[in-house]
Amino acid sequence: MNEAELTHGLINYSDLIEPGLTFKAREVNLDGKRCDLLFVDKDGKDLYVEVKKHVDVNGGGQLMLYHGLVSNGSARFMLVAFSIMDKFIHGVHKVGFEYVEMKEEDIYYRFFSSKIKEGA
Repeated sequence: MNEAELTHGLINYSDLIEPGLTFKAREVNLDGKRCDLLFVDKDGKDLYVEVKKHVDVNGGGQLMLYHGLVSNGSARFMLVAFSIMDKFIHGVHKVGFEYVEMKEEDIYYRFFSSKIKEGA
């Protein structure tokens, strides 16, 4: 699964990120930069999500940039990837960002389960 497929899966199965999300936009323009996904959480807060296949030490700078470009002080920022380097996770916590390590099989399972239900 590539990054585009992961992004599409997260739009359709946003509860894999967290329950209660409502999809708002894709490729959100933030002063010429593009954040992959924007959701609204169950409390009405905007959740900006950057999607990566794998995150290493160079992978999180975009979240910092987006945080600086968004004027909404209650907005949340999250990184979603198949794998995130342990040292990076510690940094994410220190600055108050969130992350979810996604499993490919969870998205495939949801996709095929929905197709089976449609055919039933």
